[in-house]
Amino acid sequence: MEYRNLGSSGLKVSVICLGAMTFTEKGWRSAGSMSFSEIKRVVDYAVDSGINFFDTADIYGFGESESLLGKALGNKKNDVIIATKVRGVMDEKDP
Repeated sequence: MEYRNLGSSGLKVSVICLGAMTFTEKGWRSAGSMSFSEIKRVVDYAVDSGINFFDTADIYGFGESESLLGKALGNKKNDVIIATKVRGVMDEKDP
């Protein structure tokens, strides 16, 4: 895996970033959903392949993506970089 500097932060991130939009058991619009066992398998494979950069957002699954990503990473959380975003108020009636 190749790594690059993340700006001037001093962090080195993998050139491949794994997006976690579908890391929700609730579903998220047309992006779909995944069971926790599928999420865990994908995250473990990514980390074992050298990916240390993950992208999520509070709106993905109304916060569930962030929680499930953290759960799937387990004690590997301190070895990765997680980028997240916010976009106003989350409301299941107005996704």
